[in-house]
Amino acid sequence: MKIFVAVVDAETVKAFYDKTHRKLNVLVSYFYLKGNAYKLTKTYRNMIKDLYLDSGAYSVFTKKSKISLSEYARYLKRYGHHYNATFNLDDKFDDPEHNKRNLNYLQTFIGERNRWPIPVVHDLADPFGEFEDYVNQGCDYIALGSTNKNTEEVLDNVKSKYPNIKVHLFGNLDRELLYKYRPYSADSSTFGIAAGYGTIYYWDPDEKNEYKIYMGGRDRVAEGEIEYKTFKHRKKFDEFLSRTFGYDKITLLHDSQAMHIVNIYFFSQLENHLNSLK
Repeated sequence: MKIFVAVVDAETVKAFYDKTHRKLNVLVSYFYLKGNAYKLTKTYRNMIKDLYLDSGAYSVFTKKSKISLSEYARYLKRYGHHYNATFNLDDKFDDPEHNKRNLNYLQTFIGERNRWPIPVVHDLADPFGEFEDYVNQGCDYIALGSTNKNTEEVLDNVKSKYPNIKVHLFGNLDRELLYKYRPYSADSSTFGIAAGYGTIYYWDPDEKNEYKIYMGGRDRVAEGEIEYKTFKHRKKFDEFLSRTFGYDKITLLHDSQAMHIVNIYFFSQLENHLNSLK
């Protein structure tokens, strides 16, 4: 499977590659393309494996931006070939029929079937029914929206009835789901959110176990986290930071980009681990 890192700044890609020489799967929202489009599709493209374009529908739905369907369609028609995949402008999470009409418009406007945007399922009442609608339209790659609470049930049905349909989990890196179903792809901006709260993800290669380590900056340790100073593998963790990135605790506490890089590295490890399972 493929794990996509949702970035808001193309410089994150370069910083990660310069430190690790690892290529990422990158997802960028249309909302964040300004100042980033050329860097991602041209300048830094050799540092990226697959590059996906999200429509920015969440930003529209939450009223952070306004993106018209015709504007998005024109962009996809002209520049969509620079991306390995794009997503539908599903800008009404509470209106699946509206999203279907948007998809039909984009399919017709773009024309080329191999460049059709990936539809996103949002129907809370009957998500699998919406999924089947898209299958019947000829879609072979379908995303499940991040607001869907019936994801496991849908994945069970897909696995049983449509095993050859590729599934993307939007904004969802739930480990239980990833290990059980190993969908074709998933994305998340967790690396940045966690870093903003002073949290580092660490994969212990010996235990094959992950830890959330609280580095400092808050008054209390959140549930499921381990405080750095009490971490039982702190010495091994420090050696990992120094050997892999040239970082120490002080660097992480004073450099948000360093926190981002370490967390992104964890998700690249998670991707490799999931793909190594039989």
